[in-house]
Amino acid sequence: MTQQRPDENPEKHAHGDSIRRQAARRLAVVSFLLVTLILAIGFNSFYTRQDREIAQKHKSTAQFYAERIPATDEEWQALAERTKTRIEFLRFLEETGSDRWSRFTAFLTAQGEFADYGNLFVLGSDGNVLYRYGEIAQGITNLAPLLASGWHGDAGRHELFRVLTTTLWLGAAGGEGKLVLLRSVDNSTLSKLAVPEVDLVLLLNGQALASSDPDNTTPVYSDKSDGKLITEGSRAIIQSTISWPGPPGSPQLLIRREFHDSFPLPEFLLRPAAAIVLSVVLVLLGLGGWLRKTVMRIESLTAALKQYRLDGKTSQAEQEMQPAHSRPDEIHEVGDALIDLMLSVDARDSEQRAYLDTLSLLDEAILELDCEGNIRMASPGWQRLVRRQEEAVGRKLADYVHEDDRAVLHQMCNAFIRGEKEQGQARLRLRSEVSGQEQWVECRFVARPDEAGQIAGSRGVLRDITQTYLHEKQISHMALHDALTDLPNRVLLEDRIKVSLRMAKRSQRKVAVCFIDLDHFKNVNDNLGHKAGDRLLLAFAQQVRKLMREGDTLSRWGGDEFVLLLPELLSPDDVREVLQKVMESFKKPLQLDEVDFVLTFSIGVSLFPDDGQEVEILLSQADRALFYAKAQGRNQACLFGEIAAKGSGRSELYLQNKLAEAVANERIEAWFQPLVDARSGECVGVEVLARWNDPEHGWVSPATFIPMAESLGLIRDLGRQIWLQALGAAQTWREKGYKLKIAVNISKRQLFSPHLTEQLLGQLSLHGLVPKDIVLEITESVAVLDAANTAEQLATLNQAGFRIAVDDFGTGYSSLSQLHELPADELKIDISFVRRIHEPAGRSMVQAIIQLAQALKLETIAEGVEDEATAAILRELGADVLQGYHFAKPMPREALTAWIAASVSNSPKQGG
Repeated sequence: MTQQRPDENPEKHAHGDSIRRQAARRLAVVSFLLVTLILAIGFNSFYTRQDREIAQKHKSTAQFYAERIPATDEEWQALAERTKTRIEFLRFLEETGSDRWSRFTAFLTAQGEFADYGNLFVLGSDGNVLYRYGEIAQGITNLAPLLASGWHGDAGRHELFRVLTTTLWLGAAGGEGKLVLLRSVDNSTLSKLAVPEVDLVLLLNGQALASSDPDNTTPVYSDKSDGKLITEGSRAIIQSTISWPGPPGSPQLLIRREFHDSFPLPEFLLRPAAAIVLSVVLVLLGLGGWLRKTVMRIESLTAALKQYRLDGKTSQAEQEMQPAHSRPDEIHEVGDALIDLMLSVDARDSEQRAYLDTLSLLDEAILELDCEGNIRMASPGWQRLVRRQEEAVGRKLADYVHEDDRAVLHQMCNAFIRGEKEQGQARLRLRSEVSGQEQWVECRFVARPDEAGQIAGSRGVLRDITQTYLHEKQISHMALHDALTDLPNRVLLEDRIKVSLRMAKRSQRKVAVCFIDLDHFKNVNDNLGHKAGDRLLLAFAQQVRKLMREGDTLSRWGGDEFVLLLPELLSPDDVREVLQKVMESFKKPLQLDEVDFVLTFSIGVSLFPDDGQEVEILLSQADRALFYAKAQGRNQACLFGEIAAKGSGRSELYLQNKLAEAVANERIEAWFQPLVDARSGECVGVEVLARWNDPEHGWVSPATFIPMAESLGLIRDLGRQIWLQALGAAQTWREKGYKLKIAVNISKRQLFSPHLTEQLLGQLSLHGLVPKDIVLEITESVAVLDAANTAEQLATLNQAGFRIAVDDFGTGYSSLSQLHELPADELKIDISFVRRIHEPAGRSMVQAIIQLAQALKLETIAEGVEDEATAAILRELGADVLQGYHFAKPMPREALTAWIAASVSNSPKQGG
């Protein structure tokens, strides 16, 4: 089966803008930016240099004329003084005749040296004009403004005169007068002041009256252009203005210096142009060549992908990709990644084809449905799944589904159509042609959208899960039922009790919880074997179930204990009636394997709501009633409410309540009895013992309160308290340097509690201890009660590192095979054998136990050693560890710590 690769038309993948064109554009942009940058730098450098040159020339020109004008003014004043001296030397003006002024006029006219002063005034000592000479002087009526400003301008004639004043001796009669000379400042005057490349213009009140350049007597002038470069035609001019020395209103000298750039712009731009050409050439030769090759390498990747899209051959694509591998860089890595991707796609396609080929061999069916649930496509596996050879296309899938499950299918399809989900999963039954047979299938569907994105139907896979469903159903049943009797186990029982209590609350009726314990059932296992015991338990369960009402529940609690749940009762008399029928039915012997068994049992009953309203309380009260029934001689039924009113029962219940209170308040104490090495006499460990001192009853024997705690379900909490106290003591002794092993008794309920190993390891870790420091003791009777499960649990503990000891060995009925199967490390010889060790039979029994332990490589511990004679015999027989009053009695933690310290001080070898 082949799959078409999507989008296989190469024209569809043609890019409108190739990378080659993109590279060319970017190269052009880079070149343009480079040219722009170089030109900008060049122009900036040119104009910066030009501004500095303009500023320098402006400054030097202004400074030159700032010094030249005052010097010129001084020259004119000196010339005026010489003129005065010449006039005074001729003494024309000292005469008093009437012709002196005509003679003076003739003199001035004849003398060419007075050409610079063609206009003058002679003032008397009183300031009145005595004489005028020259056309301009004749037209001046008021001399005062000229004398004040030092200048006279004739705007109509465009003439400007410098007014020079000096004293003049007019003789004894006239006294000292004044000579006022008008120095003409014209174009020739400014031409003499002008230097090369400089034009001078003299301005008065903003009007040009003289210029060194007669062709340009009205120059453009602006204060803002002072020191700036201005253009007049083809000329570049630097303008500067300075004021002629004198009072306010004196004319201004406009200095116009022609500017010739020392480094013209075209010549200056030759260097940037050369740099531009060189840079562009370098970019084209270096970057352009590299970019062209890079583009070719990238195009080879595109060509390889197109080739692979056309024929799907990795080898052909790899040949197209050779330019990309010419250099070991990122493009080379991309090429390698593309090849890896192509190989991965090839492997995926091959794998997908193999999956499709394999799927066609399986019993799974692939269906494609439309929105109405009609089958649009079906794989060959569909006919095998429904076991029909008819054509399915066009028919509704619901026609093949069981009537009770069609709603589930319709709900899933409607959810697809409404867009509520994109995929769905369900378990359905198919219609079967054979009555009574059910075929379960698991279907997984996904919504199938069309090109517009609207749901066009669904596609899914269906597979036969009939066997899986039956297995799950069986596993679920096994999880809630006892494997031997097929009765509900504790989990299902507690659930049914909760349901019964809720119903009883609504109906105002009673519920009875009855604990049933078979009397002396252990003797059956010990004498006839466990298989006979199992058959007896099964027969008991079958017999009781025959007598049960509809709605009653019989559950196996564990071992030989059962719980009977009786809901919907009107009064306690209804309970007595049911229990009486059950007990009457067992008065006749049960026959198993042609052997008659007279079976008796004890029953403890608690009632809801009289004795409690919670499941745990009802079970606890029923267990207490059962304990009381067994204490009264067994083979009877006791109601918790009735025994609570009796005297002896009240005392028993009072002690039970006090024990429950003591456990709840953690008043059970851990005492310790030393374990002594039989050879060295050193203390190698301690056994942890539980002690209870009731404020009213005093010290209560463990033989009394330990069974009571087991019956009341308090043994786990009690054992946990003793365990934690033992760990605390062991931690303290370790800190003092005493390395003692701690032997702790484990009850049956504790041993089979869930997660026991994890809990013990976690608590050890918190106290800084390890499992090898702990010895877990179980009694021989517990070890053989459920040998298989016990061995499995003990093996788990032993693998975790704990040492296992079999306590009270010899009092039970274990066989050698059972003992061999237990993962034990130690045997504790029961005190009953040790006490008879001085008798030949007793000594032989102890010797046999020790030899048996040695054969199994187990360490032996003898309990109840009361004197040295007993200790000596046990050492002789090969016992490893001794325990008893001969060495020390059980004592509290503080007393034992002092005892160990004293032992260490008395024996240098002691101390662990």
